[in-house]
Amino acid sequence: MRYPMILRLHASGVPIDWLTLEEATLLMTRQEEGAVVWTDGDNRYRLHGGTNSLTGCRSYVDIPEVIGVAPPAGAFLAFEHTGFNRVLCKYREGLRCAYCGCGLSRQALTIDHIYPRSRGGALTMLNAVAACHGCNALKADMTPEEAGMALLLKPFIPTMAEVLYMTRPSTMTSRQLWYLKHQFRNARLRDYLSDALVA
Repeated sequence: MRYPMILRLHASGVPIDWLTLEEATLLMTRQEEGAVVWTDGDNRYRLHGGTNSLTGCRSYVDIPEVIGVAPPAGAFLAFEHTGFNRVLCKYREGLRCAYCGCGLSRQALTIDHIYPRSRGGALTMLNAVAACHGCNALKADMTPEEAGMALLLKPFIPTMAEVLYMTRPSTMTSRQLWYLKHQFRNARLRDYLSDALVA
């Protein structure tokens, strides 16, 4: 993502997602549940609208870097990413093979069941890692121990802050990073997360 994105947080500070400028503008004009209750980094971006035919002035909305919203009553607030997601699994490994450590594109990486699917291994974030085709084929339907292949990267369930950092836009600001890195829980397991803590 090369265009500016806005970090949306729950009013309590728990990360929710990235928004486009247009999506953030719609939330900022909302008066009901889900409306913006606080902002940080005011006037970072400006979104222009049409020109008023009476005054000749062009309309605009100033959009902050971070917005805090009050979600609808009863809305589920996830601190961790629940369920399995192939793309997140690959980003969690830093786009590297968990067995040999080679860096590959997201498309070139496969997903490997640590405890084999043929033996009842579930597809979960704790039983799956990103792997290159060669390592995945070599391991086949064995456990890493049986195949003699040590896991270089221990799987973990990422927090929503870690998920949003993994999928961050290239235009992420230092203020947005500040909100995310204070909720990292697995920084000791990945260099890219521990590097972000000192940024």
